[in-house]
Amino acid sequence: MNSLPSTGKDPHFERILASYLDSSKIELSALEIDLKTRWEAAFSLLLNFHSREQAVKVLREQFGYNLATAYRDINKALSLFGDITKSRKEGWRYIIFEYNQKLFQMATKDRDLKEMGKCLDRMIRLADLDKEESMFDPDKIKAQSFEIKISKTMETALMKAITNGPIDMNNLEAEDIPHEPAE
Repeated sequence: MNSLPSTGKDPHFERILASYLDSSKIELSALEIDLKTRWEAAFSLLLNFHSREQAVKVLREQFGYNLATAYRDINKALSLFGDITKSRKEGWRYIIFEYNQKLFQMATKDRDLKEMGKCLDRMIRLADLDKEESMFDPDKIKAQSFEIKISKTMETALMKAITNGPIDMNNLEAEDIPHEPAE
């Protein structure tokens, strides 16, 4: 069983999060498995059109705990998986993709080929499968100019190296100058 360094906030939360990132390195305790199950249930309810209040009611019935614990589980789920009420593009893309999958299942059940095709088209666009992936970024290989200033001693040493071969540059003076790395 691996132990992770703790930031002091909530070691159970950190271990559960780490288990999603690499489950082979983290062995959760019975309590952590229970928390993970409850948090997944809470997030699943929110994804399935339940308000927080509706989700609290279902969680209390499902797990038999009090109101405060239900709200805590919802907050932990949102911290773990992301708050779906925030209007971040990726979050909304995921939610719409999930809803579209349900529509696709319903269309498949009804054998509605036209609606199935529409669902697939939306899924392709949402997943950006209709866009070409570029193997390289041409901006990264564009020509760049650099101005390098060297001392007379260094210039002499470099000229000697060009004409005579290797030189020992450890004996030459160098000055560190502030710079910004190229992006």
